[in-house]
Amino acid sequence: MQMDLQRDFGVELEYHKVWKGKELAMHDIHDTDEGCYDRLRWYCAAVKNTNPGSIVECEIEPLTKKFRRHPSIIKAVNQVLVGSGDAYCLRHLVDNFVKQVLRSYPRHNKKHWSSVFKKAAHAPSFQEYEQHINNILESMPLSRGFIVNSDPQSWANALFVGNRWGVIDNNIAECWNSWVRPARHMPIIAMVDHIRVHIMKMMHQRRESTLIMTKELSPRKDKSVVSAYMESRTLRVQRSCDWKFEVVDGEKSFAVDMACSCRVWQINKIPCKHVCSAIEAKSMSVYDFCDKYFKIFALRTKDISTFDISESCVAESDIIQAPSVRSQLGRRRTKRIPSQVNTRVSTCGRCHARGDNRRSCKEPID
Repeated sequence: MQMDLQRDFGVELEYHKVWKGKELAMHDIHDTDEGCYDRLRWYCAAVKNTNPGSIVECEIEPLTKKFRRHPSIIKAVNQVLVGSGDAYCLRHLVDNFVKQVLRSYPRHNKKHWSSVFKKAAHAPSFQEYEQHINNILESMPLSRGFIVNSDPQSWANALFVGNRWGVIDNNIAECWNSWVRPARHMPIIAMVDHIRVHIMKMMHQRRESTLIMTKELSPRKDKSVVSAYMESRTLRVQRSCDWKFEVVDGEKSFAVDMACSCRVWQINKIPCKHVCSAIEAKSMSVYDFCDKYFKIFALRTKDISTFDISESCVAESDIIQAPSVRSQLGRRRTKRIPSQVNTRVSTCGRCHARGDNRRSCKEPID
């Protein structure tokens, strides 16, 4: 803005004056923080009226008239997503494993043991999980404390109690943070409404794209199901009873209970090749055993109605106060603090290989 003013109008202004003018303009357009938080009550009522079925609640402290921070979020998650389990991101967990465990074993191959840890997380059965974990414990006894304290039931597929749909990292959260980045610097009402408009456009584009789809599943999941079905054609199936089968895959045998399916299906929510072979033996469709959230009708969501923000009169006793946050000096932060996974990769000065350095390089000098 400082350069634009100088180029377009020939006016030279100091940085702090330009910054102050921008803040005043933002207040004129979006109102102050106190006014924005108070208008949230009207915004919640407008969302409920224009979008029936929406769940919007503003929980504030009776005395301070301010929002409560994080316990209310946890409470809302438990109410909306009943029975959902807490899942940890595998990318961050492996990074912590490398930093907290493998640093005590400098001669160990970090890539190999990181892959073993990932195999333990992806293992569909407890036997496979225990096998990979025992390999880690035998080679690195100091890793026992890290594994126990990391709550394996929150990251290992074999121990996870809820539905995870094959998602084992928090990439969707990172995508969301990147998606709403332009709205991070806006006041609360403008930020919420900007996200609403984004979601409305996304739903419309998704619904339009599904109109030309003729299959039952989304393209990616349909490809996975077809691949699993083709692999199941080479397996041998032996019926144990009406809904129980023994599937022979090479030298291994797998028990498949069609009544409750198997652990792989419970993790990914689509039939694996062993379940596909049992489904074929029952002369049933594999698509009937796919989770409803992967089907096309789930992508054809309802519309989000638009509305204009207008003034409303509210009682003074119901005013929502802005949070007591002390603003830092300088301009507001617009970029997120990078996670510990996003670290700089060094380049060795001797062999010029990435991920190595001159001190630890063992490559011979030409």
